[in-house]
Amino acid sequence: MVDPVSRLLTKSNSALSEGLDFPTIWQTVLKRHPYVAGLPIQDKNELGPFLKIPLITGGFLISDARGFHLD
Repeated sequence: MVDPVSRLLTKSNSALSEGLDFPTIWQTVLKRHPYVAGLPIQDKNELGPFLKIPLITGGFLISDARGFHLD
C-alpha cells in the first residue's frame, strides 16, 4: 500500500510531466490536499530557487527545476 504523501508526490510529478505549471498544480493538486499544511515557502540554495510546501507530517514537498521531491 502506498502512503498518501507518496501518492501526492507521484500525482504532482505526473501533472508536471503533462506540462502543467506550478500555479496550476498548486490549485488542482496541492492546495486542498489533506496532507498539505500551508502555503508554499520560497527559498534558494546553490542550485537556485525552489518552493517548499509544508506537510502535516512535518516534512516538505519541494518543487524545483528537477521536479517535485520530498525533504
